[in-house]
Amino acid sequence: MTNPVLTAELALKSFYIFNSAFGPKEGEEEKKVLFYHPQDTDIDTKIKDVGLSEAIIKFSNTFTKDDSVQTMHTQKTCQFYYQPEPGYWMIMTLSVPFDRKTRDSGDYNEYHGDTIHDTIYQSVLRQAYRMFRMFHGTFQDNLRPNEELDAQANLIGRLEAFYQSYILHLQMKRCDVVDAFGSVQYLPLNQLLFLRVQNFINMIEATFAPIKHCIFLYSDQVVWSGINPTDLYTLYEYFHSPMFDQLAQSKQTRPAYVTEQGKCKRYTLMVCRKVQNISLCLLLDDGAVENEQSLYLELNAVVNPQLTAISSDISQHLQSGGESSYSFGCGGGSSSSSSSSRDDSSPKFIFFNELNLQHRGTVRLGQAQYHSVTGSGLPNDVMNLIVDLLDDVRSNRSSVMDETIVKTHDDYWIVKRSCNTRHVFIILNKSSTLIDVTEETKKILDQHVKGIFF
Repeated sequence: MTNPVLTAELALKSFYIFNSAFGPKEGEEEKKVLFYHPQDTDIDTKIKDVGLSEAIIKFSNTFTKDDSVQTMHTQKTCQFYYQPEPGYWMIMTLSVPFDRKTRDSGDYNEYHGDTIHDTIYQSVLRQAYRMFRMFHGTFQDNLRPNEELDAQANLIGRLEAFYQSYILHLQMKRCDVVDAFGSVQYLPLNQLLFLRVQNFINMIEATFAPIKHCIFLYSDQVVWSGINPTDLYTLYEYFHSPMFDQLAQSKQTRPAYVTEQGKCKRYTLMVCRKVQNISLCLLLDDGAVENEQSLYLELNAVVNPQLTAISSDISQHLQSGGESSYSFGCGGGSSSSSSSSRDDSSPKFIFFNELNLQHRGTVRLGQAQYHSVTGSGLPNDVMNLIVDLLDDVRSNRSSVMDETIVKTHDDYWIVKRSCNTRHVFIILNKSSTLIDVTEETKKILDQHVKGIFF
């Protein structure tokens, strides 16, 4: 008989960035390392880890020609590879969780490598690059000398300043399907309210010439966005991170790089503080504003009265049942999701639209499941299975519409239905027959996503 005596959770073991072109000669291996976490790691270990990564990449290239190595699993670690720009590699190493057990022959570790899903943590690594690019531009853009440092030293300084803070706030064990989706929640409004918001956006863009794009949030849900969905997700993650709170205390604006027509364009990001439940994020034409403080005060004077009125109208709309047909539980704001969270066996669903990177449903995802006392999260194996089903759809685009039904060993039923780029996952936690599951699925689809699927 075995008894668990110690448990080690999933954790970040190392995170590093290198470029082999910076140290092509023997004895210059140290120059390849652009960033390494933990920072106090000795240089020999850094060189050895980078060298091993180079060997794995080179070995994999004997079978492929597109540097497609992404993941390497061992018993104790899982390593993720990402080449965001030619020559630059980002490597993230996770420690596999394990239970320390004992038996008659002695103690041993039982590792659980299957809890680490490749797609989820590959997405986390890609997001780490996108977050840097959002506020500093590409790695290559930062490879330029300044008055005090040469080009490589300047790049290293930028990477260290950003990632030492960014990594501190990464919570690996809390990553879930939202990281794989890379999506945000949109708030559904009736036509009149939405047109009112759109008219308000048009008004401030016409009144203040430097304003080029706006993002309008209500209770952390997106109402309007003028940028592409991928950059919107990156900004959304930033607004909900401690990095934003720290920066907001010191200054009101910062540079932001948004992708437009395949190129990064620099803007100035200004966030008007919350007016009731509304947050207004503005992207200003870079260099067009001489006095940012004056513009900030003028904006607040103009928009605050209107935002107060809009917020009041949206609140009344929601309280009158304006979103009853949507049952927004992912954000934890609706009463319907709160009641469902008290019953773990109640049916749940997640809807995901790949076209605009939107998700909604009655499952608390991301940080929302940890901010709730009751919560309505899902077991890790169910989350991973949902991502597996999504991967299957992404790898097989030949079928326009399909449906898959899966039953887990602990009586969870997962129904996945896809139509073009729209996917719904229905989760049932009860012992049922296939006929019961089909009937329950039809009921949920008719109630929550009617008209989306044929």
